[in-house]
Amino acid sequence: MNLLLLTARPELTTNSRLAEAAAALGFRLSVVDTNLVSAIASVDGVRPVEHATLEPFPDVVIARVGNWRPESTLAVLEALIAGGATTPNLPAAIRLGRDHWSTIRVLASCGLPVPTTIAGADPEALAAVAVDRLGLPVVVKQRRSRMGVGVICCATRDHLDAVLDSLWRIGDEVIVQQWLPKGSSTVRVLVVGGAVVAAARVSAADGEWRSNAARSGSAEASRPSNGEAQLAVSAAEALGLGHCGVDLVLEAAGPVVLEVNPTPGFLHLERATGVDVAREIIRGAIAARRV
Repeated sequence: MNLLLLTARPELTTNSRLAEAAAALGFRLSVVDTNLVSAIASVDGVRPVEHATLEPFPDVVIARVGNWRPESTLAVLEALIAGGATTPNLPAAIRLGRDHWSTIRVLASCGLPVPTTIAGADPEALAAVAVDRLGLPVVVKQRRSRMGVGVICCATRDHLDAVLDSLWRIGDEVIVQQWLPKGSSTVRVLVVGGAVVAAARVSAADGEWRSNAARSGSAEASRPSNGEAQLAVSAAEALGLGHCGVDLVLEAAGPVVLEVNPTPGFLHLERATGVDVAREIIRGAIAARRV
């Protein structure tokens, strides 16, 4: 079976970990720089451009889609799927999971607990609705923000106005979310193939409120309750993701799904839990091909 990892950042450690895990399972994983591959759509169909790194043609593709040229990566993934490759995370599901508004909308429609979220454009109108419905503080997020970048807590109306106006002027799409009091500590749950394979509690660094390991937050192994685990699995299923990271905030009234990441970082999970997460992702991708 031929495995391919599609990424715009082939130098990242997560990619080498996945290649190592595949080798340990007896498979060769080719890491392909998606910036060097093109896709073509014509009346003859959709296909990737002939490229040495695509030989032999892959059976299974794992796409690591970050903030660098995401749509270009997804175009190549679509072409590979059209050619017969399978993938645990389809392009439509990745696009859904990368957009905070779309994620919240789908999860809420499935009856899953999420922070109340407002989308809008005009800064003054959006701020007025947010304060009326959510009060203060609130959290402003760029719709495709990741790793805590573009996530701003606004405690006063003038701060909210200034943030929304600034983001509007540079053309960024945003949402405004309910402030969750326990949000400085989240549980990252890694779901693969409909099961929880690892989980860690991530706490914000001193002087920081965003609980994100990429922002110097600390991570320690966590054992989710049955309800928390089922919520994470349900969130992955609702978005159609074969593997993903689900961030839960454990509020007094129960767990809330804060975000879902279709291209989750997992190095901090491996260090905190001792679980070979890379191996689980590879096994999940192969199992999806065999179904």
